[in-house]
Amino acid sequence: MRLIRISIATTLFLSWAFAQSGANRVTGKAVYFLEDDLHKQWCGYASQSQFKAEVQSLKAMVVGGADYANGRVSRVRVTETDETGDWAVNDEYTFDKNERIQTLKRTTNILPEDTSEEQLFLIENGKAVKQRSTYRELRTGKATQKTVDWFHAPPVITNIRAFPFSPLIGSKRFEIWSKGEACTHVSQP
Repeated sequence: MRLIRISIATTLFLSWAFAQSGANRVTGKAVYFLEDDLHKQWCGYASQSQFKAEVQSLKAMVVGGADYANGRVSRVRVTETDETGDWAVNDEYTFDKNERIQTLKRTTNILPEDTSEEQLFLIENGKAVKQRSTYRELRTGKATQKTVDWFHAPPVITNIRAFPFSPLIGSKRFEIWSKGEACTHVSQP
């Protein structure tokens, strides 16, 4: 089952990453990152191909990327999956010109329940305000009322510094772009 999870996480994120490659040429830069559970660190990459290889090698369950416009973070995407591949959460955060989070579009896919939930949040004064939530069947894409009671999504991030990988998309991004990669240790609570 672990190989299924990896290919789901990789496929979900890389489909976004390759779709964004045209946009990245305009802004010029992107950072791709993953959580390396084995070494208790987050690692960032400038190259999509190196990132993809590391996702496969490390069996990363949390992967993502950041886009930049005018030297600032403009968008962050994060995909988190479980070990069995039963669920995936795809978050897309947008930022204003001061690198404050503006919105979160979250899509949660629960494979055993054949359910996909899409949520939209506005981030106002450091608080996430849900605007809408819609449900669809994964297989057909048809609207449904079916919800999933047992799944609890990760918390909504409302400040860029609250991302556990924030050094990679902030100060370490220059090291990533110049050296091709950089890692930072996960802080212990």
